[in-house]
Amino acid sequence: MDCESSQPAGQSQDDTVLNLSTESYFTVDWKQEFQEDTEQAILNPYPTDKVMPAITRLLSSLCERFQLSHSIEFSAIDTLEQLLVKILAAHDDSAEENFLRQAPLYVLTVLNLVGKYLNSSTMLDPGLMQQILERTSPELAWNDGRLREMEFDVLKTLNYKISESLLLGAVERFSKDYILTLGIARKNTIGDVGVKLLRVVYAQKHAIYSSLRSSMNSEDMFVQFKSNRLILAAAVVMSILEFCQVDDKQIHDRVVESLSRECFVDPMNIVFLKDAILNVIN
Repeated sequence: MDCESSQPAGQSQDDTVLNLSTESYFTVDWKQEFQEDTEQAILNPYPTDKVMPAITRLLSSLCERFQLSHSIEFSAIDTLEQLLVKILAAHDDSAEENFLRQAPLYVLTVLNLVGKYLNSSTMLDPGLMQQILERTSPELAWNDGRLREMEFDVLKTLNYKISESLLLGAVERFSKDYILTLGIARKNTIGDVGVKLLRVVYAQKHAIYSSLRSSMNSEDMFVQFKSNRLILAAAVVMSILEFCQVDDKQIHDRVVESLSRECFVDPMNIVFLKDAILNVIN
């Protein structure tokens, strides 16, 4: 991964591929959302890791095809995962089989919903959606009526809640506060590397965390660690430092110490997770 690579196709409308503006608005209690998210993940530890890689890759390629923002891309991935968790929690085998059989339809449906939720002017080309589906899953029927029906079913299953990407938000905030201020790279460079790393993390989450399972004292501790997106965001930010070829140990130590205070965790936990991310890339 080249830290000085150009912006991905379809993102030229943005000043940077991550929101690293110093005017970015964050509420005082922004971490409360992460605490609630972690608690919910601990209460619903349903295994989605083996299904999400293929869904993540499909969704990312569709977002590039439709020239959608990374906020829509990663929020759609989180929303799809929450949808799958809800289906698994219902212990309905037929619903799970239906989801897996119609996964491309669900991906397009959620992408359309999230796009409209985050940006009301977003409109996916129905003709292009049909072409994509005919190429990937020609056995699945597609029309406007079917789309509306699936949108309703998805919203009902999710209790009408669309998930905005907490992981993306934390990576943006931590990158702005602890990397951009170092003056080691341009905003676009940091953002480009961050997006590529986030895609790896979403697609390879199972491999990343599995490599750390044996080092945990208990299964409960592992579940808590894996459920905390704030720590994962800190590890992504430390990985950005690595790819920007910052060799100064003092800088690494200072950044990881700051992130550990933000995440209320020992710095070595962030370092171990960062190393696990880099291992799946290398």
